[in-house]
Amino acid sequence: MSDGADRLARVVDALDTFLRGALGDAVFDFGKEGSDPVRGQSEYHPDRHRSARPSLCNEFRAMKPRRELAFRILAWSACLIVAAACRSLPAPERTPVREDPAGRESSPMEEITLIRADSEIFAAVVRAQVDGKDDDYPRHLDRLRYDPRPYGTASGYPEVFAGVEGVDPTLSFGRAGDEAIDRVVENRKRILQRNGVPEGIPGSYSQCAGAGVPIPPPPRTSTTAARPKRRDVHAGCPKTAEYYLTVGLPVRGQPEGLRNVRDTRGDRVSPRGEVWTILVDEHATGPNGWKLSQYAWLFRRNRSGQLELANTVLIGVID
Repeated sequence: MSDGADRLARVVDALDTFLRGALGDAVFDFGKEGSDPVRGQSEYHPDRHRSARPSLCNEFRAMKPRRELAFRILAWSACLIVAAACRSLPAPERTPVREDPAGRESSPMEEITLIRADSEIFAAVVRAQVDGKDDDYPRHLDRLRYDPRPYGTASGYPEVFAGVEGVDPTLSFGRAGDEAIDRVVENRKRILQRNGVPEGIPGSYSQCAGAGVPIPPPPRTSTTAARPKRRDVHAGCPKTAEYYLTVGLPVRGQPEGLRNVRDTRGDRVSPRGEVWTILVDEHATGPNGWKLSQYAWLFRRNRSGQLELANTVLIGVID
């Protein structure tokens, strides 16, 4: 039994005890002549035999205060019972308002939706990259490998978000658990294998500076000494360009930070219908150094129900 029910039962018992103590075993029989239900005594009417009318009036006067007392007791009892019942009702629970929706964890249904959406969009990214041309982005890349982990991190989430509003994946789905991320990685591996694209992690080159790092000037020496050779900051770079790509988690819709911008072709980004956005990082390493380019790929669903690449937006370059 709940606390409210116990409290209501105690109130009812108290009222019952009070009524029994106040009224005793008296019976509310207002038709019996000379009986007093409150005091349990017989009233004295010295002139009752003189006239029937005065006797009836006397009895009516005696009945009136008794009825008022009974009605008052019943009214107060009803009020107490109603008040106790209202206090016994459970208070409605308020749903907490999340000030930061990006910090919540995903539900099982959200994780299933995330896994399905990621597999479909990742497959579209790989197909667009494989079918790319040499003079347009996304370009066809020969020596490339994909990291099946989202963002190329062990957790499946970026360590540092791009400086674009709305690209946080947890704005569309709650933060997925480790098992859900493992399922995403496994599905991506199958997609890469089906398309004949290798997977892997980025290569490590000990002496390979960024493509934008200038060649340092030679050290100063005396005029008679032989001029030393300049230090080559790209001596450890690979002789042939290599590409390593990472793909983030899908974001539903067009992020706010990508509205009213131009894509890589110079067109304004304004896809309609069902839109998905995903970040693609391209790590290029060649004889002239390395360069990191981050793009946002926007897909829209066509009339046949397939996702097609609508726009690619260059977010930033580090070299």
